[in-house]
Amino acid sequence: MADPRLGQWICSALGLLLLLKTEGLYVGMTLLESAVAKGAVCLDGSPPAYHWDKGFGSGINSWLVHIE
Repeated sequence: MADPRLGQWICSALGLLLLLKTEGLYVGMTLLESAVAKGAVCLDGSPPAYHWDKGFGSGINSWLVHIE
């Protein structure tokens, strides 16, 4: 039977590799100030916002939309 610590080391190493491989991309936030007058607000009363960026490289036809 394998040592349980070996599994922990493998998981830790894989997690570290995934963390190092992850690449971030800054996508600007667009606030919808005009929506506030129509009653469209977040739970804290702030205007709604979204992040929107076109894909690139092999994902050129893909879009990333993050509603905040």
